[in-house]
Amino acid sequence: MIPAIAGAVRFGFSTLLLVALGVNCAGPAPTGPADPPTAPATRPLVLQNVNVIGMTTAQVARGRTVIIVDGRIAAIGDATISRPPGALVIEGAGRYLMPSLIDMHVHIRTADVEKYPAAGVTTVRNMWGWRGLAALAQRIEDGDVSGPRIVSASPGLDGEPAQWPETRFVLRPDQAAAAVAEQVAAGWRWIKVYTSLTLPAYEAIVAEAKQAGIGVVGHVPAAVPIETALGLGQHSIEHLTGYDARVNPGRSGTWAWIAPDPSRYESLARLTKDAGAWNCPTLAIYSALAKQHRAGERQAIIAQRRAFVGALHRAGARLLAGSDAGIDVVAPGESLHDELFELVAAGLSPYQALRAATVDAGAFLEIEGLGTAVVGAPADLLLVTGNPLEHVDRIRTFDGLIHRGAWIPAERRVTLRLGVLDGRASGNP
Repeated sequence: MIPAIAGAVRFGFSTLLLVALGVNCAGPAPTGPADPPTAPATRPLVLQNVNVIGMTTAQVARGRTVIIVDGRIAAIGDATISRPPGALVIEGAGRYLMPSLIDMHVHIRTADVEKYPAAGVTTVRNMWGWRGLAALAQRIEDGDVSGPRIVSASPGLDGEPAQWPETRFVLRPDQAAAAVAEQVAAGWRWIKVYTSLTLPAYEAIVAEAKQAGIGVVGHVPAAVPIETALGLGQHSIEHLTGYDARVNPGRSGTWAWIAPDPSRYESLARLTKDAGAWNCPTLAIYSALAKQHRAGERQAIIAQRRAFVGALHRAGARLLAGSDAGIDVVAPGESLHDELFELVAAGLSPYQALRAATVDAGAFLEIEGLGTAVVGAPADLLLVTGNPLEHVDRIRTFDGLIHRGAWIPAERRVTLRLGVLDGRASGNP
């Protein structure tokens, strides 16, 4: 759900508090004319002399002209390509055009929605549904509020006691059918499972969800072996929950990664790949939460979680980039850039890390073309100086955003501050 932006786009880049990093990874400034002012989605766009990163492969199509009409990429060609009348022409001057970002684990709050597109994030997967979210999403769709497309899981299905607002309790297996039916009727995209479910309740929820044709995402409950969750087909696993109990029995959360058994990583990774499960490891927020530990423990937590994600990647298991923003630990929007940095530190190439926040995320969401820059794809794009396939931090600075076909230039070249705040939470919903 992306707003149909009409008239001036209200992203307010100039009002954001943006603190420059000491090192600018963006590369040389463009030498072409200044970028034009904001233009609405109703006006066709022509981006000329751009290097297109389509994200379906790691190849860069250099010196291209891209035509955007009615919120989609209408054509990509050379300088002779036919141009629609009245189009706004943006001189790329050798800059890079790539899909905007998708944050696959957020807890969306009304006060935060504008922060996501300001950081280049135009789609989010919300991981805990709440009353009023549908109305907010509709306001974004209608253009009354500037914000990202929101695709949401249900409120968490869990055992007692409640850890987060609007928890739906499933204490016995015979309560699963009604709980799942309620979430389906409410229109949530997935069923979210959470930490305190019993094994029988979890099994019943998954069975009911399969019958209803809706996927199950979320935490692997403490009472559920990771092998069981994978075998039953949990669609995505958040924060590496479930794996922690296998690599360090009796431990969970950050504590499990202080002294785990790395010899178990490869077999668990292969099992995950064979099951077809996705993982959204949220490495950056665990780096923030690790600040609650002593220095040596914190270093171990960060290193071992990266190592496990590296094992998942080498095994061919599927990964998603998510920040877990919205619970007052990391900054909405900006912290997805920290997650991309973490994925590279875990052993992914910049292209592979960016896939987890673009084309692979779009495939998970099952929205055609989302997360790509190819003909027919939604026109959700970033214009960047310097090749982000060489250094992923180059997209911390972008020169302009195309949001559902609307052009929003950066009023000046800005570098987003690191988004990790001091850890102030003991868990992640």
